[in-house]
Amino acid sequence: MMKRKSVEDTDSVTLTTTIFGASDGLVASIALILATMTHGQRVVIAAVIGLLIAEGLGMAASQFLSDPKRNLRQAMIMGVATSLTIIVPAVPWIFSSGGVASVFSCLIALVFAGLISRARPGGWSTWLQTYGVLVGVGAIAAIAGRLT
Repeated sequence: MMKRKSVEDTDSVTLTTTIFGASDGLVASIALILATMTHGQRVVIAAVIGLLIAEGLGMAASQFLSDPKRNLRQAMIMGVATSLTIIVPAVPWIFSSGGVASVFSCLIALVFAGLISRARPGGWSTWLQTYGVLVGVGAIAAIAGRLT
């Protein structure tokens, strides 16, 4: 007898895919923004556009190719979650630059990290992990950007 996949299993896979895509896009976006912030508004925007193309489409394609069932819905969820968390932290750079845009990008990233932490199963350790990765990678990227 074949076992049917329950709605809970599908919801769990969708949540996991969304969290993975959002986390990946957010960390990549904030790292890129902080690494390029000293090079000017045009460089940050161009870099984010490149990241959106490479990472947003790449994560969707990778999800599709890595899934033996070739689930297009899950691939689209991965791509959208990744793309949104790449684009939204970069929005301040459309209207501003330098320190002001950087601060707003970081605030947006912190809000997204809170949403991701809330969606992840577990207690306070998931919050510490999510914020730890974001802040740690962001700090390393900011330092690397200052050195270039």
